[in-house]
Amino acid sequence: MGNTKSTDLNEEKIQKPRIGSLPDDKKGDRNGTQKRSAQSARASMSSQGNRKPVLNATQRTIIKYCLDNAKDDIGERILRRAVEKKDEFRSFIDNLPRDQRYQVAESLKRFLREICDNLMDSENIERKAADFGATHVQFRAVGFKPDYFVCTADAVTTECTFLDAATHGASDTASAWSQLTSFVFSAVRDGYYQKLREQRKASNAFRNNRQSFDVSTDGSTNNEDSRRSASPNDTTSALTNAGNVAQHGVETGQSEPPSNFLSPPTVY
Repeated sequence: MGNTKSTDLNEEKIQKPRIGSLPDDKKGDRNGTQKRSAQSARASMSSQGNRKPVLNATQRTIIKYCLDNAKDDIGERILRRAVEKKDEFRSFIDNLPRDQRYQVAESLKRFLREICDNLMDSENIERKAADFGATHVQFRAVGFKPDYFVCTADAVTTECTFLDAATHGASDTASAWSQLTSFVFSAVRDGYYQKLREQRKASNAFRNNRQSFDVSTDGSTNNEDSRRSASPNDTTSALTNAGNVAQHGVETGQSEPPSNFLSPPTVY
C-alpha cells in the first residue's frame, strides 16, 4: 500500500508542468519578439544620434526667447551693425540696389528663424546654412567677399544678445549666440566655396568643349584656309589667266608654254 501511494505521487509530480515553463514554440516566439524590440531600440537610438542638437537645453531656450522678441526689421538691424564694423562691407551694401538690399535683409531674417526652428537637428542646420551661403556667390560681381560672413556673424551675436533684455544672464546669452553663430556661419562659408567651385568647374568644362569643337577628327585644326572652298569666281579667274598666258606665247613665238598650262594651238 505504501509503495503504491508513493508511485502515484511520483507520477503526479512528473505529469504536472512547472510554473513559468513554456513550450518550445512559445519560447521561439518570445525570443523573436525580444530580438525585434532590441533592433527597433537600436534603430531608434541611431536615428536620434543623427539628429544631434547644436546647443544644450538652456541655450536653446535663450535663442528661442530672443528671436521671439525680434521685430520684423531684425535683418536690417543686423546689416546696419555689420556696416558699422567694416567699411568694406558698407561699400558692398551701398553698391546694391535698394530692392536687392531689402531682399538680402529679408533672406537673413528668414534664415535665422529657420535655424531657430531646427536647433535639435545639426545636420539640417548645416544644409540650410550651406544653401544660404551659396546664394551669395551671385554678389561677387558687386564686391562681395567671403570675409564678410565674419562681420555678419559678429553682428548677429551682438544684435540678438540685446533681444534677451537681461532676462537671462548676459554671459549665458552671449555664449549661446556666439556658439550658434560660429557653427552656423562656418557651414555658410563652406556652402559659398562649394558653389563657387561648381561654377568654376562648369566654366572650365564649357571652355574645353568649345576648344574641342574647333579640332577636326584627324587632330588638325580647321583653320580658315582649310574651311574655305573654291568658289566659281576663283575657277573662272584661273581659266582666264591661262588663256592670257597662252595668247602671249603665240605672239612671242614661244614653242613651249609655261608648265601647268595647256599648249596653245599651232599656227601655220
